[in-house]
Amino acid sequence: MNPRARGLVALLAAGAVLVVGWPLLSRALGSSAEPLRDGSRLTLGSGTTEARFAVGPGWSLRKSGSDPAQSYKLERAGTDLAISLVAPPAGTSPGQLWEGLRDVVRIGDPDARLGVPRPYRDGLSGPLQVGADLGSATVLPHPDGTAAVEATVLGGSPDDLDAAARVVGSLRFTGTAR
Repeated sequence: MNPRARGLVALLAAGAVLVVGWPLLSRALGSSAEPLRDGSRLTLGSGTTEARFAVGPGWSLRKSGSDPAQSYKLERAGTDLAISLVAPPAGTSPGQLWEGLRDVVRIGDPDARLGVPRPYRDGLSGPLQVGADLGSATVLPHPDGTAAVEATVLGGSPDDLDAAARVVGSLRFTGTAR
């Protein structure tokens, strides 16, 4: 393998270790989760790409994996919910966002499966499986195409998965063009 290819493989491996390993390490060392009040509204991003969502009862914010400018990691019982703001190239379709999310999920776990999506509001949503955990994934493009929100839900009881679906359903872009 030539040195450039080795460097690229090392860079991708380091990214995968951070994406998958950091949450596992955080859980092993003890949760840094902060309980959220029922009805709490969280803001993701800022300015013209700002998005907001609300949580119901029982959700906690994983502080070690959250940055309001880019992403939130939430948990409820055995359910993990990740919501991220991404900046795709101009003109990216929901289908292309879905394929990009598939690539990101597979970096974290090469055996992960992102199923066939269905239309969901202005984006797409579909099944997600990572190991034995089942859930869903959703991509929602900003109306002007400058950003998108990606949400993944994994694990938990049917009630917890429904609660996660309500959080994802509350996502709204609130930023306005200047």
